[in-house]
Amino acid sequence: MFRRGQTTRGNFVRGSATANDLFFVAERVLGERRAAALFETEARDSGVEPDMLEPSPQFIGRLERELAGSIGAASAHVMLSKVVSGSEVSLEEMMQMADETQQVIEYSQQLEKTSAELRSTARQLEDANAQLRELDSQKDEFLSQVSHEVRTPMTSIRSFSEILLDSDDIEVGQRQHFVSTIHQESLRLTKLLDEILDLSALERGERTWDNVPIDAEAALDRALAVCEALLRQRGMKVELGDRAQPTMVEGDADRLCQVFINLISNAVKYNDSDKPVIRLSSSVKAGNYVAEIADNGPGIAKRERKLIFEKFWRGPGGVADQGGAGLGLAISRQIVARMNGSLDLVPGPLPGACFRIRLAVMK
Repeated sequence: MFRRGQTTRGNFVRGSATANDLFFVAERVLGERRAAALFETEARDSGVEPDMLEPSPQFIGRLERELAGSIGAASAHVMLSKVVSGSEVSLEEMMQMADETQQVIEYSQQLEKTSAELRSTARQLEDANAQLRELDSQKDEFLSQVSHEVRTPMTSIRSFSEILLDSDDIEVGQRQHFVSTIHQESLRLTKLLDEILDLSALERGERTWDNVPIDAEAALDRALAVCEALLRQRGMKVELGDRAQPTMVEGDADRLCQVFINLISNAVKYNDSDKPVIRLSSSVKAGNYVAEIADNGPGIAKRERKLIFEKFWRGPGGVADQGGAGLGLAISRQIVARMNGSLDLVPGPLPGACFRIRLAVMK
């Protein structure tokens, strides 16, 4: 029988087997603290001491509802009815209680699993929503920057073309200057639009080339040759550090050369040293081709280091006409990434900035 004797750990109704047995059942199902609180509340509401409590039908009904939340309605009803009547519990009733208890346990586990899944989904939705807000903000900023960059050359083109249209007595030299300015600003505008389209395609994962075996060292030498006139014009000393042997990587020779040219020209543009120096080095380390381009310019302020690969970022100062739209580093990083490599700003051998390109060597 599911009954308890006269001895109990509680202080409830020592002379009443029914009350003691009810407390025993509640204690086993609800726990000692919760069961004690339930009986003490009933005694207080009835205006009697706990050991004088005579459970009323209303209290038994309340107790049954409390037990049902843990073991199921049928099990709670069978248990309490047998305790109150003092009858034995049949095997069939025991099986019914066991089945219902198991169902309650399984249902509780399902609820916990569902609740955890809902919390995870909610967190994912919050993260996705935050990303969408950030992308929307970036889109607005991008459009604003594009508008500003386009407006500048367009304003020059419009102004000088209006002067040429409205004035017939312009000197030949001045007219030539205006036409040259219009031409230069048109080229600048075309380059800007090309860069925007190029960067957009790269960010979408669209590339206009297939990665094939190329010599990374040859691309670096070619870029240095292309930039020779710019380096001479600035009077920039070129220091060659350790150089790797011809090294094959997977990529596109023209695109890799474009990246090297951008890094070298940036080292020229932003170097305000009286004795400007650029240092190039390359090596093969741990299966990677590593090239570094460093300069002795002012470097990049700590607060700006996280921004240098953002669209339209341009460093302060510089000795040459900046001209560009600040897309070079963003495009360069995307190009290197499409070659399964990396482009990073790292501490270098000179006081200024140092950029490192890392590409996997072909086996």
